[in-house]
Amino acid sequence: MKLVIVESPAKSKKIAGFLGQGWRVEACLGHVRDLPETELGVEVAADFRPTYEVLPGKGNVVKKLLKAIKDAEAVYVATDPDREGEAIAWHLLKLANVPKDKPVYRALFHAITQDAVREAVAHPRVLDVNLVEAQQARRIVDRLVGYLASPLAAKALDGKFSAGRVQSVCLRLVVEREREIAGFTPETFWTLVLKLAADGTEFTAKLHRVKGADSAFKTREPLDKLVTLLQTAQLWVGKAGRSVKARNPLPPFTTSSLQQAASKGLGLSPDKTMALAQTLYEQGWITYMRTDGVSVAPEAQTAARDYIAREHGADYLPPEPLTYTVKTANAQEAHEAIRPTDVSRLPNDVEGDGAALYALIWKRFIASQMSPALYTVTGAVIYVGKAHGQPFPMEFRAQGRSPLFDGFLKVYEEPADEGEDGNEATGTLPPLKDNQVLKLVAPVIEEHQTRAPARYTEAALVQALEQRGIGRPSTYASMVKTVKEKGYVKVSQKRLVPTENGIALCDFLTTHFADVLAYDYTARLENQLDRIAAGNTARLEVLRAFWDGFNPHLSKATEYALAQVKARHAPKPLMLRPAEE
Repeated sequence: MKLVIVESPAKSKKIAGFLGQGWRVEACLGHVRDLPETELGVEVAADFRPTYEVLPGKGNVVKKLLKAIKDAEAVYVATDPDREGEAIAWHLLKLANVPKDKPVYRALFHAITQDAVREAVAHPRVLDVNLVEAQQARRIVDRLVGYLASPLAAKALDGKFSAGRVQSVCLRLVVEREREIAGFTPETFWTLVLKLAADGTEFTAKLHRVKGADSAFKTREPLDKLVTLLQTAQLWVGKAGRSVKARNPLPPFTTSSLQQAASKGLGLSPDKTMALAQTLYEQGWITYMRTDGVSVAPEAQTAARDYIAREHGADYLPPEPLTYTVKTANAQEAHEAIRPTDVSRLPNDVEGDGAALYALIWKRFIASQMSPALYTVTGAVIYVGKAHGQPFPMEFRAQGRSPLFDGFLKVYEEPADEGEDGNEATGTLPPLKDNQVLKLVAPVIEEHQTRAPARYTEAALVQALEQRGIGRPSTYASMVKTVKEKGYVKVSQKRLVPTENGIALCDFLTTHFADVLAYDYTARLENQLDRIAAGNTARLEVLRAFWDGFNPHLSKATEYALAQVKARHAPKPLMLRPAEE
């Protein structure tokens, strides 16, 4: 009997059905071994040697798995295809102490389909020790930061506080945005819009330039003078133009873009999105959901193109399959984008909690292989002068845009604010010609105020983390979830607001561990972990560099925390009442 070990029981049943007789499939239920819960578990002086223990409650699972490994003629560890999955496989095999003559393989599949599973066991590989080294380095750094900094924060702030290498950076973003909002002073400015008419058809034009300078004024008076001037002036079209503009589809989802779109379009939190995506993956409906890659398997592209041609016609099918590149810094691109495993499984075929999320994934994938949407874009420069052909040193601009061909929008429209600037003109202009005389209907002076930056939504926070290279696809949701669950951030009107405890913790950490919790440092550490995974850097080298930077801060923070405790417990001076006269 050949043994396959996966993480999820739901996954194990499906895979057992694909493999048939001669195979046994067992689930390990995620990690089986980790650093101890009640002590540091890392010997810093002994080259950061970790001590691992079987996780509480996992004893029976481990016992069952070790017996299954002992009884099997060959072992295929098919945990998730990422660093955590590689580490789970390594820990299992370390516990099992498999004899050298027993074949042990690492099987990888990115979709739970019959073809993918059979291909994985037919072409397995050996365990990737570099990935395991990278995961251990990350785990050790996180343990050192959390285990050593958390009690200092609790002592200094006199409460229950916990620090985390990436969760604290996530909190810092929210706190700094709140302070940016609190310190914002709005400024008032005025703009001028003209209501014009050409051959009886009205449209608007906005003041664009005055004497070569920007047209936003800090006071209203200059615009009042311009309006007076306009009452006796001539207006005409300086130059009119018309063009066709294409709007291209976005690539299929990555983990980050899925979380953002699900938040905007479905109102799902990142952790809820990932829980639903995990279920869809285990049911065989979508590919692996922790990825920052946007590539797609050729056979999936072909299937999508066949569907588009059959259902929507040749106009909606580009001449060649569309490919995409990652624009996010530090992307690993180890896996395909998130897509349906079979495009013939339509959104209506899925029921239950994950149905809306599957529809989102399916539609975006199909849209990613469709023709661009086309728009007719019209524009005109409007001149003003005492006489036609003698313009004042100012210009107005009018713009319009109208749909010409829906393209990928026939299948899917992106949720608001994603991928588009949102500032393009809409509506149409009348057919204008160069030098055409225009009629002034009414000038409109508009008052505006600059706005403070908005508080982060959960989607916007994930985007900010990704843009700074903080965390990885597997960590975005857990970071946001952690700062909420620990009470450092609350949700108000779908926006993230730091609590008093969150602000206090952030201030303590950024003051006493400024280097370690800096945005660029956190991103650089992610790069170092990637280098370990690629075999270009040793785990010990990265850990030593981290400790050399962290330890001095730790010593100073310890002194500060003890001083705060001492100050709180110092006897208060005795207040004597003055003698009565």
